[in-house]
Amino acid sequence: MTTTISSKGQITVPVEIREALGLEPGTRIEIRMGSSGTFVATKAKETSFFAKFKGAADNRKAPYADSVEAMDLLRGKVPTGDVD
Repeated sequence: MTTTISSKGQITVPVEIREALGLEPGTRIEIRMGSSGTFVATKAKETSFFAKFKGAADNRKAPYADSVEAMDLLRGKVPTGDVD
């Protein structure tokens, strides 16, 4: 299949490919450079607004081992034992 690049740098994806990938107007695609001058286009993964932030939070190391350690460091160690 062949297609032409427009003056705006746009290409028309042939109908067979659009149907096979389920591409509709507004669908985002990802284009990667392949070997020997080829390129690969795939349907981009859908990510929600919150998923973008969740990944960043999952990769951070927690500053405290648990909530008890956090409270001890922030408020000072609470004495344990008999309370008068």
